[in-house]
Amino acid sequence: MAQQTRMEVVLGYFDRFIERFPDIGSLAASTDDEVTALWSGLGYYRRARMLREGAADVVSRFGGLLPSDVPALMSIPGIGRYTAGAIASIAFNRPAPIVDGNVARVLARVQGDEDPWKYAEALVSACTSPRALNQSLMELGATICTQRNARCMECPLRRDCVAFTTDRIHELPAPRESKPAKRLNIPLYLVTDARGRILMRRERGPLMTAMLHLPHGNNALFDDAPLTVASRKSIGSFRHTITTRRITFEVFAARARRRTGYEWVNPADLRDFPHPSYVTKALRLASKDEG
Repeated sequence: MAQQTRMEVVLGYFDRFIERFPDIGSLAASTDDEVTALWSGLGYYRRARMLREGAADVVSRFGGLLPSDVPALMSIPGIGRYTAGAIASIAFNRPAPIVDGNVARVLARVQGDEDPWKYAEALVSACTSPRALNQSLMELGATICTQRNARCMECPLRRDCVAFTTDRIHELPAPRESKPAKRLNIPLYLVTDARGRILMRRERGPLMTAMLHLPHGNNALFDDAPLTVASRKSIGSFRHTITTRRITFEVFAARARRRTGYEWVNPADLRDFPHPSYVTKALRLASKDEG
């Protein structure tokens, strides 16, 4: 959950997720819908599906017991070099390096170059507690050796830090070339029936696939055809970010002509279905309009 998501956001989800899936076996026995429903709002939903797939693989090949060595961990779907190192070192105290963005920044500045895996491996092999070392490096990067406004005078490594002693804090690590944001405008249609249910559909596309979405008015984000509406009335708009996409969603109360492929969903039951956070924002906007 903490990969590519801020920790303060994760905290609101973690306890509920662990309560529903307290062990690998219960996660392996779940469905994609059950997992992504509890993940709704965290984004990068492929992580949730891979987590379930990985749990099923652990049950199938390792008897439900997570292995402790990096090569075995990396053979599990969804686990790469970083995650394998995190599990091996933090859970099992094995001498495995971890390099996330924070660790890479700390090591690049301390060593004066940008080959963090080499230094991370040397450090973890020489230390007495890989668990403590890796967590300390991550915490140092998150709180002291930050990307901007680094608090060098509070850093315990400043005397050994090449970037600090040569006044190159702002040069290391070299900034990555960021992708330009893509700006999209997407109409959303709120279609309701006499029972207050809302019309939704599972969309196909590179993002948020197989989740329940509100009907949309163009193909800027999804592969499936837009909904044809008989009439519409604007409720309002809001902005939403999905990876490098900066989206303005305009919400319309609408009547639909054809509804092939859609289903009616009770808003009170929506928490039991996987849906992206923009749906919640749209329904909240509609609720304010009604009030």
